[in-house]
Amino acid sequence: MFIKYLIVTFFIVTSLFAKEPIKNVVFIGNKSLSKSFIEENLNLVVEKAWFEFYKDAKPKINKKIIQPLKDSLINLYKSEGFYKVSIRVKQDKKNIKFLIKENKPLVVTNIVLKCDNDIQKLITFKKGDRFIVKKFIGIRKSIKKKLLNDGYCNANRVTKAYIDLKKYSCNLVYDIKKNKKCIFGNIEVNTQKDIPKKVILSRLYFKKGDKYSSKKIVKSYETILGLNTFDTININQKNFGNRIDIKIATTKKQALIKRTIGVGYETKYGPRIIFGWEQRDFYGGAKKLGFDMKFSKNEQYFKNTFFFPAFVKEPFFKRYIDLKNDLLLSKISYDKFDEKKLADRVHFLKDIDIISIDAGVNFERINITKYDSTACNIRGGNFILLSPYIKAIIDNRDSKIDPKNGIYISGYFESGLTYLASSTSYSKLFLEGRAIKTIYDFTIAGKAKVGLIKEFKKHLPESKLFFAGGAFSNRAYAYNRLGAFDSGCDDMGAKTIVDNSLEITHPIWKKISGSIFWDATMLSIKENEFNLDFIHSYGIGLIYNSEIGPLKLEYGVNAKDSSIYAIHFQIGQSF
Repeated sequence: MFIKYLIVTFFIVTSLFAKEPIKNVVFIGNKSLSKSFIEENLNLVVEKAWFEFYKDAKPKINKKIIQPLKDSLINLYKSEGFYKVSIRVKQDKKNIKFLIKENKPLVVTNIVLKCDNDIQKLITFKKGDRFIVKKFIGIRKSIKKKLLNDGYCNANRVTKAYIDLKKYSCNLVYDIKKNKKCIFGNIEVNTQKDIPKKVILSRLYFKKGDKYSSKKIVKSYETILGLNTFDTININQKNFGNRIDIKIATTKKQALIKRTIGVGYETKYGPRIIFGWEQRDFYGGAKKLGFDMKFSKNEQYFKNTFFFPAFVKEPFFKRYIDLKNDLLLSKISYDKFDEKKLADRVHFLKDIDIISIDAGVNFERINITKYDSTACNIRGGNFILLSPYIKAIIDNRDSKIDPKNGIYISGYFESGLTYLASSTSYSKLFLEGRAIKTIYDFTIAGKAKVGLIKEFKKHLPESKLFFAGGAFSNRAYAYNRLGAFDSGCDDMGAKTIVDNSLEITHPIWKKISGSIFWDATMLSIKENEFNLDFIHSYGIGLIYNSEIGPLKLEYGVNAKDSSIYAIHFQIGQSF
C-alpha cells in the first residue's frame, strides 16, 4: 500500500514540476502580413550573434502562452485594419500552428483635408488604402511635430478616423488651424554653484523674444549634453498664451574623469597603442582638460587639450564664445623623410543655429629630415609657421552620425605671413560640399572637395600640403597615401586637390545595409592646376546600424589597377 502511494505521489509531483514541451511557432494563411513582420511585433524573433550559425532561428513557445499569443496576434491584425480576422490553433508533436483567416480589411473611403499644403504632404493615406492604426497615429505625431518645429504651439488639431464596421470603411478628417506663432519668453537656469549660468545660456539655440521652435529646444539639449558634465538635464516648458517660458535644471555627474587605453593596427603606421585621460568640469565651469598619447613604429605623439566654454562675450551680437587650445608634440616617419613637430592651435568657437565658426591662430615648429634627395625634391630643415585661420560650416543634415537628408558646406582658410614671424608666406583654401537625399530606401550621397595652396615667399613643409586617401577620401588608398601625381614621389604633397565621391546605400537585412561607391581624385604639385587626369576607384561596403551609430566596413579598388586596394573600418558615415 505504501509503495502504491509513493508511486502515485511521484507521478503527481513530477507532472506538476515538469517543463512543458517547447514547440515551433508556425503561421498559416497570413497573406497580407509577412512572417517576419508578425514575429517582430510579437517579440518572437530569435536573436543570433553573427558567429552563432549553429543556433536555430525558428521561434518556439511553451503551450501555456498559446492563448496570450493568440490574443496578441488578433490585436496586431486589428491594428493593421483586419477587424474581422479569425484565428484557430492546431498542434502536433513539433509545431503550434496559428491558422489565420484575414477576411476583408477596413479601407479608407474618404479623406477630409482642412489644412495648409505643408501639412497635407504629411498625410500619406490615400483613398482605397487599408486603414492602419499605427500609420494613423504616426501621421498625427508628425503633424504635431511639424507645427511645434514651425513655432505653432497653440494650433488646433482635429485628426479623427470614423470607422464603419458594417461597410468595412473608414473616413479620415484632418482639420488643422495653426493660429498665431509663439515666442520664447523668460528663461530660468538652475544649476550647480560652480557652473555659471552663462555656460548653459551659451549652449542655447534661442533667447528671449525669438520665434518658438521645438527643434531649437532639442538642439539646445544636445549641446548641453555635449559638455559631458551633467547627469540629468531637464528643459521644462510653460505655456502662457503665445509665450513659452523655459526652465532649465541640471545635476552634475559623479564620475568626471575618463580614462581610455586601446590597441590596434593602422595600414600606414602598423601596430599602435593609445592612452587617454580627460578631466571634465576641470575647476568648475564645465571646463575640460585632456591628454592623449599614441605610440606606433612610425608615429608617436602627445596631445594636450583644454576647453573653456563661454570664455568671453563678443561685443557686437552679445554671444558667448568658447575657447579651446590644442598642444601637440609628434614624430612621424614617412617613406622618404622624418618629421618632428611642435604645434599649438588656439580656437575661438561659436555655433549659431546651423552655422559653426572656428577662428584662431595656429603655431607650428616643424623639423624635416630628408634621407632620399635623389628621388624626390623634398625640402628639409626647420620651419616656423604662424598662421591665423578661420573655418565656417553650414550643416542642416538630419544627423551628424548617420545622415539621411541634408546639406553640409564648409570652408577653411589660413594664411602665414612672414612679418608675423612665419618662415613662409602662403595662403591655403579648402572648400567642401556634401548633399544627402533618401528616396524610398535608397540613400544617395555626393561629396566634392577643392583645395588650393599659394606660396608667396619660401616653401611649405610637405606635411602642410594636400594628400588624399582614406575612408573620407579616395577609398582605394589608405589614409593620406595618395600624393601629387606629377611629383614622381609618393610622399610629395599637392598644392591643388579635387576630391569627389558618390555613394548609394540600401538596407539589406534587418540592421545591415549595403553600399556601392565611386571616388575620383586629382592632385597636382603645381598651383591652380586642374588639367591632370583623375584617379578613379570604386567599391562596396557593409553597414551595421549599432546603438553607437553605423559601423562601416568598406573595400575600395583602383579602377585601372586591381592590385591597388584598401579596406576601411569606421564608426559613422563618410557624408
